[in-house]
Parts: sequence; structure tokens; C-alpha cells
Amino acid sequence: MEHIVIEIATKELQALKDFTKVLREERDAIISFSLEGIIRGNNRKEEIIRKIEYLESEKERFIQEVTDPETIFNDEKWVSLSRKTMPVIKEINVALEKNMKLLSFSMDHVKGSIENILGFINKAAYMNKKRRISLFPSREI
Repeated sequence: MEHIVIEIATKELQALKDFTKVLREERDAIISFSLEGIIRGNNRKEEIIRKIEYLESEKERFIQEVTDPETIFNDEKWVSLSRKTMPVIKEINVALEKNMKLLSFSMDHVKGSIENILGFINKAAYMNKKRRISLFPSREI
């Protein structure tokens, strides 16, 4: 039973490494303002997260079935996997934070561009108030 838990943890580590790869691709898509790339990255992240959640639940289930779970946690393979997993998790946290900051910057840039365009349009239509365009759509349908 212990080898199954370690095998699942190995698959989980690989999924985490795949997640870091997707985060790098997402960062590149954000920098290049590729909406398609950002959407693709989000979809891939969701798939990997579901896989990680499944592996985690299976690992927990098998750990509960073992009579002495400490034998797993003291196993050299488990300790080695734990050492390999921690830096990957830290890398994920850093990449997620960077991507969030990049997305925030990008959103501010797009919002500023839209406001500039609307300001230009509204200046051109200053005589006719009905022609003015608002950043926010009206609530009337």
C-alpha cells in the first residue's frame, strides 16, 4: 500500500511541475496581450488543478487505509519527494503572484485606453449630449 501512495505523490509532483510550465506560458500570454493564450492557460490550469485534487484525495484515502501511516512518512522515497515538492510549490506561489500583478497592470492599461478613446469620442460629440458614450452601459434594455 505504501508504494501506491508514493506513486500517487510522484504523479502529483509531476502535475505540479506541469502547472508551473502553464504558469510560465500564461505569463508570456499576458505580456504579449494574447487573450487567446490567457484563456488557454486558464483552461489548462483548471484541468491540472482538478487532476491534483483527485490525486490528493486518492493519496489521503490510501494513507487512511494503511495501519501505520508513519511508515510512509519515514520512507526515504517519501522524504525525497517532499524535498522535491516544496521548491515547486514555492515556484508556483511566486509565479501566481507575478501573473496576478501582470494581469492587474494589463487591466489598468486596457481600462485607461478605453477611457482615453471614450474621452476623445465624447469631446468630438460635446455639442450633442445624446451622442455621448459612457464607459458603463446603461441599465435600460
